Amino acid sequence: MAIGFTVTNITDKKVIPDKTLSRQQTPRVRIQKFGDGYEQRLAEGINNIVDNFTITLVNRAKAEADDILAFFETKAGVTAFEFTYPDTNSTSVTTATLASSPSNSLTIALTAANLDISVGATLTGGGVDGTPKVTENQAPNAVIIVDTAQTINTGSDGTALTFTNPNERTVKVVCEEWSVAYANSGFYNIQTAFRRVYEP
Repeated sequence: MAIGFTVTNITDKKVIPDKTLSRQQTPRVRIQKFGDGYEQRLAEGINNIVDNFTITLVNRAKAEADDILAFFETKAGVTAFEFTYPDTNSTSVTTATLASSPSNSLTIALTAANLDISVGATLTGGGVDGTPKVTENQAPNAVIIVDTAQTINTGSDGTALTFTNPNERTVKVVCEEWSVAYANSGFYNIQTAFRRVYEP
């Protein structure tokens, strides 16, 4: 999954947070005090570490800002959605099909756009030369830009490509508060916070 969240049922567009994205973790602990400085501590529940994310979206065009705010209002702090954030201990994998054969080109055309391919993802598959990395995902266009020119034969049924996104994890979150500020002509800044939730 690419870092960010998808504004589903509105534009189905991937929203990528600014680089100021931060994560705060707070353990929930029950403490029993016995006097004289003695105490006993017990983790509260199975998932006792609370994850909170601070999200900043700066200089977003009015159309995008409107879609993001409508998405938050639709979820209303009740309905959870998926959010992908950087995590040094995780990787994710997604696949796509080559649409046409690149000839010594940095441009890879896919049969369909894939929002789950991140910048920095490693590309592997039949005919791929070396381990090129993605430098740009031009979704909603079905085009990927890589850092090493490739010559790949699609064959009769196309070629399956595998993209390994580094250091990412996807979790369920709720958005319980947000604010919007007018930045300049036709652009807005949105500040919000996500809280990780656990659901069956």
